[in-house]
Parts: sequence; structure tokens; C-alpha cells
Amino acid sequence: MPNTIKLRISGAALLAALAAGIPLDGMATAGRIDFAVGDVRALAADGRSRPLARGGDVASGEMIDTGNGRAQLRFSDGAQVSLAPQTQFRIDDYKFAGQADGSEKGFFSLLKGAMRTITGVVGRRNRDNYRVSTIVATIGIRGTEFSVTYGNSISVTTGEGSNEVCNAAGCLILNSGETAFVADSNTRPVMTDKKTEIPPPPVQGRGLQLPEYVAGDNVTQDGTPAGLPSSPPAGLTSGAGYSITLSSVFSSISPPGAGQWSADGITGSTTATFSGGGLAAFSDGPMEVFQGAPVGMLSDGIIGWGRWIDASRLLGGTPLDTLQHTHYVVGLPTPVMPTSGTANFTLIGYTFPTATLDGVNFTFGTQPITGSLAVDFGAGNVAGSLGVPIGGNTYSTSWPTGTITGTVFGGGGTAVTGGGCTGCWSYINGFFAGANASRAGLSYMFTGTPIGTIMGAAAFSQ
Repeated sequence: MPNTIKLRISGAALLAALAAGIPLDGMATAGRIDFAVGDVRALAADGRSRPLARGGDVASGEMIDTGNGRAQLRFSDGAQVSLAPQTQFRIDDYKFAGQADGSEKGFFSLLKGAMRTITGVVGRRNRDNYRVSTIVATIGIRGTEFSVTYGNSISVTTGEGSNEVCNAAGCLILNSGETAFVADSNTRPVMTDKKTEIPPPPVQGRGLQLPEYVAGDNVTQDGTPAGLPSSPPAGLTSGAGYSITLSSVFSSISPPGAGQWSADGITGSTTATFSGGGLAAFSDGPMEVFQGAPVGMLSDGIIGWGRWIDASRLLGGTPLDTLQHTHYVVGLPTPVMPTSGTANFTLIGYTFPTATLDGVNFTFGTQPITGSLAVDFGAGNVAGSLGVPIGGNTYSTSWPTGTITGTVFGGGGTAVTGGGCTGCWSYINGFFAGANASRAGLSYMFTGTPIGTIMGAAAFSQ
């Protein structure tokens, strides 16, 4: 059974906390809400409820109930959790003092619904300090990303690394891309080929509403062109007119062999297909790319980011090559770019980086990256910086100017420092998304490092 935290607080502290609209005194703040759509609420152990909105705190001991809405949480150790509609997720016991000193812990319960998570620092040093419990089984951390759905049974798909699923009947280790099904608490977890599917956002008329069209105008209320897919704030929907950028290892299908690989990127306009909350495929005329094993995707409804472990690319229906560890950002483009003014963008999401020397063996990053963008729309320039921890070192780069062309931009071509780099270079491809260029996404490649070509993707918001 999932654990329950019992708290004792004074009447004065309770009244003060309720008046301030903040977590109760004695309940440690665990993180904040990246976004919340619909009637998302936090319920304390004593049953008291409060609404949650973007920027609001969540506390150890609280249960998050999404109702017909959706929410994304960011914990203080860098972990991110995306909650689907009709989900109840409880923060049983969370503690993080800013560093992994052995006292950190993250014990959670999924009471019903579906979640996708990218884990943070908690559990990296001691995996016994992290678990997600359901009545059917408990999920222990051995990797960094996984998805879970829970009704009367559970389905768990590991994105990266491995996770352990256990109940009274036994345990099962899941490696990258593998899925477990657990029928009940007394039935041993088993492997299955059916991936965990996070329910897609509700369509108009069923729960959350899509933006309404403005009569006599060709844009929606949030400025999205009527000809483009209109997405509820918690997810993106299939259609044409998306912007995409990615970095990946491209390996030739024929002839196979050593040296038949390259690290490269794609940036442009695309038709995107979403399934189970993630990007399933994209195309540009005769070029089509289909996912293999998805690690997962997070989104704020305007821009989304994620990684595929592998993928296949076709040209005119004919297999062209395979893609490994494809990092991508996809989003609704900016209908009209600003032509004046400046803006600063902060990092809202990223993929954990990967690196390779030979296109076969990979090094995986497990720590949060850092980054920022400063845009001068009048001059058409994008300055930026990235700090990427991987392989026990942090690789950093910054570029003073990057040229904006339409809604896309480039940067990099500048030196990378850290990790014993000599002659290391960065290459950046990006685009703006949303009304008034409210979002930006980029993919990056660092070449010439001791661990090979480093790749990843990041999303930013004004």
C-alpha cells in the first residue's frame, strides 16, 4: 500500500497558511507548477484543497488532482513530472537540500491516472531513496525517464537506463524502450510489446476546450493562424505547419559498417504526428521520419521537446537511413515575427544529452543543463549560452550573435570549453514558436570533445 504522511500543525499556522494561499507550515516545499490547465488542485493530508496555477508551490505531503485538466511539476532537484487528466499523484515524502548528501528522498504515489517523468538528482546516489508506488506495484529508479499508466493494472515504459518494477509476486528490470504490464498486486510483472500510452489531450467539447476562433478573423484568440493545428495548453495535436529542429546520429542503412554514420540536424517546417503525448512522426514532402522507441515528451502546449532512442528515415517511401538518439523540439510557429525590441528567454525544458565517438556506443548525461537566449528582434540577432554536463564534465559555449531568418535562427560556430576540450566547436539550430515569438527551441551539437559529438535539445520561454 502507498505510504501516507500524517502531519500535525497548530490552528494559528493553519489559518495563516490558508490565508496566504501557500503550502501549510510544516509541509516542506517540494517544487513548483510549470503549467496547470483546468481545475488542477492540491489536497493536503487533512483533506483541505487549494487550486494550483503556474508558478505555484507544491509541498511534501500533498496530493495533486488534475481532474479534467493537466499539470507539469518541476521539483527542486530538477525532476519533471507531467500528469495527464484524471490523475491523482501524491508527494508522500520529499526532501532535497540542494545537493546529494544522502538525506535526499523522493517517495511518491500514483493513485490513479497517468504520468511521465524525467527524474532529477534524488535517487541518483542511492536508488533506494526514490520510488513511485501504486497498489499494484512499486517502481524503483534505475534510469532517468519513464511513463506509467494506472487503473486496475499498471503499464510502465522505461525511456532511458533501466527501472525496477516490483510487487508481492516478484520483480522485473526494464531497460531502455522496454515495457512491463502488471495485472494485479499478486501477479508477477511481465514484459509486453505494447508501450505505455499517456492519454492525449481532450478534444473540444470533452473537458478542456480548444481556443475559440475569432469571428471574421483568421487567427485564434491566442494568435495562432486558423490554418494551423490549434492545441490545448497541455498538448500538441497532429497537423501541418509545425516548426521542428533536431540533432541526431544518422547511420546509413546500406552498406552497413564502420564509418557509416554522421551527426547532423534538421530544421524547418513540418507536418507532425503526435501519439500518446509524444511526437510519433514528422514529414517534409517526400522525407518522412518515424520514431522507434520514444524516451518521452514534455510540452506546454506551444512547444514540446523529447528524444527518440532510434528512428527510421524514408525518402519517397524508400528507406534512407536510421537515426539514433534523436533530440527534438517541435512547436507551433510564430505567425508574425516581431521587428523591433529585445527579449530575454529562460530555459523551460531540455533533453538529457547524449555523446558518441563511433555512432554505436553512447555516453548519457543525467544532470540538468543550463542555458539562456537574448534576442534583438530589430537587429535580427540571437545571443545565447549553454552549459551541458555529461561524462563527468560540463561543456560550455556561448555565441554573441546568431542570425534570424524568418522564424528560424542559427548560432554557434564558437568554441566549446570544459572537459579537456581543444578545438571543440558548437553548432546551434533553432526556431521561434507561439504568438509574438513567446517560445524558442533549439538543437545543438558539440564536436571534437573527448567523448565525441554531444547532442541535445532545449526549449525556452520569454
